[in-house]
Amino acid sequence: MIRIVTASEHDIPIIEDILLDAVRWLDSVSQPLWNAEQITWQRLARDFRPNDFLIAFLDGIPAACMALVDHDPLIWPEIEKGQALFLHKLAVKRFAAGKGLSAALITHAKSMCMDREISALRLDCHTYRPKLRAVYECNGFACVAEKILFEKYHTAYYECEVRDTRHLYHYYEKNLPPLCSITSLPFEKAVELLRSYQAEDPNRTHPNTEWFLTRRYEMEKKVRDRFIDIGGKPINDAPVYCTLGANKGMETWFCEGAHLRIPISAIDLDAVSFTYGDTFPVFNPALNTGEEWWGQVYRYDGILRLIDQYGFPEDPVYDSIHGIFPKDKPINQYLKYIEAHVWSDEVLAPYR
Repeated sequence: MIRIVTASEHDIPIIEDILLDAVRWLDSVSQPLWNAEQITWQRLARDFRPNDFLIAFLDGIPAACMALVDHDPLIWPEIEKGQALFLHKLAVKRFAAGKGLSAALITHAKSMCMDREISALRLDCHTYRPKLRAVYECNGFACVAEKILFEKYHTAYYECEVRDTRHLYHYYEKNLPPLCSITSLPFEKAVELLRSYQAEDPNRTHPNTEWFLTRRYEMEKKVRDRFIDIGGKPINDAPVYCTLGANKGMETWFCEGAHLRIPISAIDLDAVSFTYGDTFPVFNPALNTGEEWWGQVYRYDGILRLIDQYGFPEDPVYDSIHGIFPKDKPINQYLKYIEAHVWSDEVLAPYR
């Protein structure tokens, strides 16, 4: 059993012992990386605090460690504090080699990124250590650069994009109430409301109000019916829209945007359906290129399977506020995000 804990001052000897074990083994196979002086706490304390370290226990025995910080101005000077987490000093004791400790620590680091709403995990390692690089690449890291650091150290720079699959995000205009759905209104009332928004800012809504709403009502009924077919239990006729994980583009849909972050663990998933992309393109037959997600609705476990297999949908960089969009095709033809449809007021009540 693997258990991971945040270190304290009392754990400094454990950290030193794990790192020293790694130093001795690397020296024994003629692949020196750190020397014994570099992994003493006196030296480590220049860059780390005790609680920057995580210790992994295997069956109750300290077996591995790593440091995780939110700023690395020496190696990644262009990344502002808090924009990424940086992994350092990952080491596994020889008795625990091959037992999944590295993967467990990296997975834990990804979870910490999700908890802090950070979308990138970064690290650097020796360029000419193929086995070490393979470990990182198998855990989702991609090499983004290779440099000779300080004209001396051959260094490979790695980044792992962390997409949050543990929270729903609901984006809304800050001066309006969140968690509302215009299609919960009768059609005429919805038209009236959308036109009032158009009068304030013509760029905020679809120019063809009645066509847009007619399509939206029809699509929501189709999604609701298909959700029931796969065992979903929607209560409301109209959903509140969210995304699975954060979405930068959606932040630009609003003049003064805000968002709510709702833990998946805190909601009844029988009342939440998902599409692999924005519902409009997903249910547009003209865009169907044959993949399994077109015209389909999923439960949470089903959408996680798709993400594991295909990753997240293609989501180009765009900025609705400033009118910056991709040039190869209209933005509404991209899938953009995993869309979540919440069909229950009870699920949302704690967040209203």
